[in-house]
Amino acid sequence: MPTVDALTIAPVKALAAVRRLAVRLDADGVAEDRRLFLLRPDGSVATQRRHPALTGVVPDLDLAEESLRVTFPDGTVARSDLSPVGDPVQATLFGKDRPGRLVPGEVAAALSSYVGEPLRVVLGPVGVGWDEGPVSLVSTASVTAVGVPTEPAVDSAARFRMLVEVGGLAPFDEEDWVGRDLRIGEAVVAVTHRLGRCVVIEHSPRTGAKDWPGVRALADLRGAQAVVLGVIGTVRDPGVIRVGDAVEPD
Repeated sequence: MPTVDALTIAPVKALAAVRRLAVRLDADGVAEDRRLFLLRPDGSVATQRRHPALTGVVPDLDLAEESLRVTFPDGTVARSDLSPVGDPVQATLFGKDRPGRLVPGEVAAALSSYVGEPLRVVLGPVGVGWDEGPVSLVSTASVTAVGVPTEPAVDSAARFRMLVEVGGLAPFDEEDWVGRDLRIGEAVVAVTHRLGRCVVIEHSPRTGAKDWPGVRALADLRGAQAVVLGVIGTVRDPGVIRVGDAVEPD
């Protein structure tokens, strides 16, 4: 039976993704996932395409304590309070509005120094940060099949930044779930479509360096019209999902 192999969230868009043993999945997704983003001086959202080194910065978001800590590759730590937040701002990324409020403090200053341009940290409402849908899912076998390079202390699936990684499937079997409901732990997810991939997957999740021709690898393996890996879903029934939970099509 398929089971949850891993759970991964990205508290701050463009920074490192982090593992969780359990998450609460609500209608708009996981409250800590893609909850914050970074604004460049021109008002655009900072991405790994623009600043690939940001993937080496590890965030620690604590919504209960209303704090954000980030740890840089050299071990330096910066912290900012999420309350009170500052002025409201509005941004757009991939055609989606990204409203939020500025987070003042040392995290913004430290990230700005790290990338060499002024960045503002923005706290958005739940459900604003994701691009395709609140739930992303990929099988461990699919990641293995595409030949992702291995790195010390880094899971091969990390560069895909998927919420749920499922074991117990053959490569690309998760695509058979499109149009069906899945029960994952306490939650029910409606799988809506396959996820197209872009050049971000070609960069190391540890250093940000380009180390793998991922788009070409997918195209060579699956065809030029199928540069996809994993699937996207919406939440029918909220609930907690945990590593080890069964994944069962309804």
